[in-house]
Amino acid sequence: MDLVVKVSVIAAVLVVWWVLADLRRYRDLAVRAGRALHVAEPSPPPPPGPPIEEVAADIRRIGGQIRQASPGMPVARMRGWVAAYDDVLVVACEALALEHRLRSTPEGAGRDLERERVERLIERAGLRVRAW
Repeated sequence: MDLVVKVSVIAAVLVVWWVLADLRRYRDLAVRAGRALHVAEPSPPPPPGPPIEEVAADIRRIGGQIRQASPGMPVARMRGWVAAYDDVLVVACEALALEHRLRSTPEGAGRDLERERVERLIERAGLRVRAW
């Protein structure tokens, strides 16, 4: 009888070590099973829009193109870049829950000032806007 208890204790310790080695996998398996049986909360929906890292890279890329534009750049191309830049700034504001007026501000100096304000808000929120 004493031998059976010793072997059982050793087997229990080995099983615990086995489970602890792959604890994350077993936990994920248990969560998936619970969701399939509707006893655990469903997984949260993915956030809307592109990942924030991709948005930040787009801001830096398009902003860099605008800042490095040559004086002979066609006006239509520059307007397209600025419109794309405004769009990606809006996406960043929505992802970071920041207030903006880029869509409602008419073209001109007012929109330029709003763009600068939004860039600073995004920087304060922790997203690097400038490549430098």
